[in-house]
Amino acid sequence: MNRISLARTTVAAAAALLTAACGTAAGSSGEGPPAPPAPTTAAVPARVTHALPADPVRMVLPVTGAESRWTQGLDVFGQQVARTAAADCARADGIGLTEQVPLAFISYAELPDLGFLARHGFGHGTEVPPPTPAPTSAARPAPARSGGPAQIRRCRAEGEAAAEAVRKVYLPVQRAWFGELSATRRAPAAARALRVLPDCLADQGYRVRDEEAFFALVDSRLMNAPAADYARVDRALGSAYATCMRPVETVREPMRLELRERFLADHAEEIRELRAALVPALRRAEKAYGLRLAFPTP
Repeated sequence: MNRISLARTTVAAAAALLTAACGTAAGSSGEGPPAPPAPTTAAVPARVTHALPADPVRMVLPVTGAESRWTQGLDVFGQQVARTAAADCARADGIGLTEQVPLAFISYAELPDLGFLARHGFGHGTEVPPPTPAPTSAARPAPARSGGPAQIRRCRAEGEAAAEAVRKVYLPVQRAWFGELSATRRAPAAARALRVLPDCLADQGYRVRDEEAFFALVDSRLMNAPAADYARVDRALGSAYATCMRPVETVREPMRLELRERFLADHAEEIRELRAALVPALRRAEKAYGLRLAFPTP
């Protein structure tokens, strides 16, 4: 992963993902993540899993950082559908599309994945596997010309329409869920737990006034770390954050679990429809576009 504003990306991710799209991965039961391993100088490769949760609702209504890995994969899948459908349109017209930034799994600030951060830090995410080209696409020659603005807009629109056909199955429910989820961060018990974060981080060697200031420190350290020292610095930052946020998440996770139970009851009909429709819609899209759902996992 490039040395971009990694921590600030994490902070903004929940809002960004909801705007854009919105076997089991290890630790996804809702229990607390395992204790972080000691930082090492070498980066530990992150992997992907293709296993779906027993209840597809967990992909849409996550309550823990571990469960949010499914949500990250769901969001990336929608983006892959959009790009693949747009590329198919361009190939049919014999044109090329402008290059786009590579897709990435982006975590949610509201649901810190402490197990993942402790193992990989902030700057070593899981790479999104590239789609496997369909045989008919591979046999076609490369486009001979660039597309004009109108052609590119039309193909991009076709891609977004294809993605919307998948997202409409779950996005309205997910938007409603994240709207309620943000309230748990403002709950008095959660706020009290978060106030001790600076003291814990100071004990770990990072003197900051609050969580946002720590993320700014992460940005600075990772942007300026020598290449040979980058992995060690990154792992140390992730390990410290995971250690100090674990007591906070111990308070917040039960609150979110209780909130989800209420949400499921209040939206019972929508949840029944979601459980019946989500996985079939995803499987149809996989088959139609030569894709495979993938989720980050430590």
